[in-house]
Amino acid sequence: MIVCQCKRVTDRKVASCVSKGCSSLRELCAETGAGRDCGCCVRQLREMLDSLRPTPTTEVLSATA
Repeated sequence: MIVCQCKRVTDRKVASCVSKGCSSLRELCAETGAGRDCGCCVRQLREMLDSLRPTPTTEVLSATA
């Protein structure tokens, strides 16, 4: 699916950039070029970034006595 019509950026490209370490909208836009022309895709980019960004894992430590 095309996310940014102006730059022809796909959802796969966005997912790839996030998996390679893009962690902010600014980084994502710089890497893909999306969001820099008309800006119509910025909301969708932000939503995708939030859903694709890895969440910090909580490590549960068990206390042994």
